[in-house]
Amino acid sequence: MNRLDVAIEISKHVGFYLMQFWGRASNIEKKENFQDLVTAQDKNSQELIINKIQSHFPNDGFLAEEDMEKNSKNLWIIDPIDGTINYIHGLPSFCISIAYYEDKKPVFGTVYNPFTEELFVGIKDEGAYLNHSRLKVNDINNLNFAVGSLGFTKNFTGKFIEKVENNVQRIRIIGSAAISACYVAANKFDFFITTKANPWDIAAAYIIVTEAGGCVRNFTGNNPKIFEKDSYIFSKPSILETLQNIISEIGGGI
Repeated sequence: MNRLDVAIEISKHVGFYLMQFWGRASNIEKKENFQDLVTAQDKNSQELIINKIQSHFPNDGFLAEEDMEKNSKNLWIIDPIDGTINYIHGLPSFCISIAYYEDKKPVFGTVYNPFTEELFVGIKDEGAYLNHSRLKVNDINNLNFAVGSLGFTKNFTGKFIEKVENNVQRIRIIGSAAISACYVAANKFDFFITTKANPWDIAAAYIIVTEAGGCVRNFTGNNPKIFEKDSYIFSKPSILETLQNIISEIGGGI
């Protein structure tokens, strides 16, 4: 069994486990603040994922959300539940995000939503897929036709919405960075913007979006620093510059 097969298999296994506790998670704890929570299911899911990978590839390393970090040439970047708040409240936008990098270069990423059974896969130089159907970004050249998504961030979200509310069709906030970004690859959203994302939030989605033909930049217009907390614009190509200009006009939310 190769690494991609392992990632897909364990994502579905963990997804089945998570659905047993959806909307009734246990042992909910605060991390940095009351808006940043962790559950027993986050911790158990991460343990299931890491144990499965280690049983096949014992020398691989991990960068994961819940209390585990290890540098390695062969590195897995894991978020056992992206969208924990949604999961706790029985909302459908949450997922398991697993990415694999070699020498800090992307190899593949998987994002699985067990509620919708949407499985996004991106493979470097081999494309992006949603449940085996090839994904290709359909470009748009005008924000007037755009449905976009944002992260929920103090000093940015409100300013951005106020700036664009009369120029876009809609803005959605769904509470999962990985799903929001993947929806750009799937043409459900035309852009997704977040002021700060950790590696485990977006490492898999980054591969999926770029392999589908989408653009990914940070607020300074550069390639994001995947292994650090950074800002992200996931976008259709022709509206990227417009989005960057708007972000610059509102000061990047700072």
